[in-house]
Amino acid sequence: MGRSGMMVGVGGSSMASAPLVDHQVPTIASHEEAFREVLAHWAMLNAYLRAIVRNPQLFEDTLSDVALAIARSWPTYDKARPFGPWARAIARRVALENLSRNGIKQVLLGPGALEALGAELEALGDPAGVEARLRALRQCTEKLSEGSQELVRLRYFENRNYKEIAESVRWTVDALYVAFNRIHKALSECVQRRMEVSQG
Repeated sequence: MGRSGMMVGVGGSSMASAPLVDHQVPTIASHEEAFREVLAHWAMLNAYLRAIVRNPQLFEDTLSDVALAIARSWPTYDKARPFGPWARAIARRVALENLSRNGIKQVLLGPGALEALGAELEALGDPAGVEARLRALRQCTEKLSEGSQELVRLRYFENRNYKEIAESVRWTVDALYVAFNRIHKALSECVQRRMEVSQG
């Protein structure tokens, strides 16, 4: 995408994160759990971020950055609290950082209005069906091609940025963006189909 320097930009992660102390270092298992939650709430996060980041190119970078930020922060997440508000707070922080870093000024909804929007988007889903969506997501991920599963592993479990993955698989960065967009769309549609079948 356009910036240098999950989702991530071409030259590396867009986030300037403070070093993690030892007990906060995410494990592969925690990355997997965080990734499942992010995908289970993908539609909500997607719509929420679109309300903040209007630039299509920067939006894709920010969506990727948010997924990584959630994975990195997963050890601090109190699972007794709802995932949505916690994830949206991270999404808003990352989005504002990216807008500032790229010198983009736009009229933003206030934090209260954004949270109300996010809560409304989340309410469109069935909270009782979260576990069912997670099961569907696991099944759909397993149905991805080996190549797509490898891209997911490199991006979300090994924290590789797009430039590193492109060099590893000998693709262009632009081709990777297209591939990840298709993966996200395929997973979203697959989960939706499974949920519709299960609901009857």
